[in-house]
Amino acid sequence: MSQAQNPILPGFYPDPSIIRVDDDFYIVNSSFEYFPAIPIWHSRDLVNWRQIGNAVDRADQSLDLTDVAPSGGVQAATIRHHNGVFYITSTRIKRQWPGSDYHFVLTATDINGPWSKCHFIEGAYGIDSSLFFDGDNAYFLANRDSSNPRFENDAEIWISEINLDTFELVGEKYTLWNGTGGIFPEGPRMYKRNGWYYLLIAEGGTLHFHTTSIARSKNVTGPFVSSQRNPILTHKHLAREYPVHNVGHADMVELKDGSWWGVALASRPRGGFYDGGNVKWSFGGYYRNLGRETFIFPVTWPADDQSPLFAPATGRVEDTYEVTGLAEFAQSDVARDFTAESLAIKWVTIGNEERKHVNLTGDSKLSLELQDSFENTFLGVRQTAWKFNSSLTIDLTELKEGDVVGLAAYIKEGAYLSLEIKRTENFEVSVQAASGKQPTASISTELSKLSIELSGNDQDYTFSAPELSFLHTLDGREISCDMTDSHTGVMIALIGKSDNKSVVQLENFQIS
Repeated sequence: MSQAQNPILPGFYPDPSIIRVDDDFYIVNSSFEYFPAIPIWHSRDLVNWRQIGNAVDRADQSLDLTDVAPSGGVQAATIRHHNGVFYITSTRIKRQWPGSDYHFVLTATDINGPWSKCHFIEGAYGIDSSLFFDGDNAYFLANRDSSNPRFENDAEIWISEINLDTFELVGEKYTLWNGTGGIFPEGPRMYKRNGWYYLLIAEGGTLHFHTTSIARSKNVTGPFVSSQRNPILTHKHLAREYPVHNVGHADMVELKDGSWWGVALASRPRGGFYDGGNVKWSFGGYYRNLGRETFIFPVTWPADDQSPLFAPATGRVEDTYEVTGLAEFAQSDVARDFTAESLAIKWVTIGNEERKHVNLTGDSKLSLELQDSFENTFLGVRQTAWKFNSSLTIDLTELKEGDVVGLAAYIKEGAYLSLEIKRTENFEVSVQAASGKQPTASISTELSKLSIELSGNDQDYTFSAPELSFLHTLDGREISCDMTDSHTGVMIALIGKSDNKSVVQLENFQIS
């Protein structure tokens, strides 16, 4: 017997989708503007998870993230497996949206890749696509603007057959369901059990009123009837002091023994609450720096088969669950250091598919060529805990006057906290918030090699340069998701800018 500790994937890993292939479980997540895109996770016991790669990790896969806004890009991935082939569907949102090519399908016969190019689906509307297989027939599902809107931001779920040899939609697009009345009906996933088709969706927006709802039909194209148990998963009825909120966007999987488990996104707010900011769909505001994370819960089916019961014992997602019937599978996640494996799997850039400015030069050593902006230089890993320590050593020898390099707690352009080193006559070390709304600190040094550190404790982000006895703490609440209108989460990132493409040498990055 093992215990699954929630969240099973801590940090910015939203919109989880799960499958089982024989004894192996796989999860994929949304990645938005970051590259490589669509992280893939593996487990055999639902407890211990390891990221084994990313579905899009090559420029020749034709994703193109050069024209996406913060929190645009790759959204709501779904993974499925049929007749020996893995399929991942997702949506790419450009700055100008909608366009002619945003839903795409990736395929692979080996979960480890190589994954195919992105096959964009012509004539597919809306967001949050998925596939459903019924015998020899394959179906494509997504949402779209409602044909008969009941309120602002109303939508409906639609389905069409799809030819997965040509990646073309076939025949009529059928409207299936528009949910129970929450805004943004989206994230459709379909299942078949005991002769019934079940349509699982998210609605209510991805903030406090997020919910998971379900409907069923005897026919794949409907009509679908809402379960009387809806919503089958939500925390919107809980006080804002409850430690887990905005639960939704779920998927579920059947085990070999016939039992079921589900996954969903949720957040763990910290740092109090606020009135104001991004509260259009919220209830006052809370600070969610880690973003939307992946949680797990048991699923049971009552005798009436009307709908499954999510987290049936309490009706809410708990901290831990006992997992029975699966052999313990000991494995740990990939380290977040300077190694070939970590750089390929854990470290991400912003929309940069080639990463020519990053080179591994030795054991735990990295060279970083500074580009013309912090975002083009950016190389980051997710913040996965409210309490952490990170550090590295940086060689500044090759910096030219005006060059800047630094370490940041970053959520999007114009929203980050940073320790920055600027080359002037000496090296000017400063700690500042990009907003300019917090007190800064600075010190000058002639040292051309420095150790710098960033630690987090709840909403305190502390930057330091130990050799200089220099330390300054900033308030992290201003870089939370709600205050920055972000669907992502805080990254611990290397940043810099130079008109000279200067190269800095970095070594011994550690985060714990």
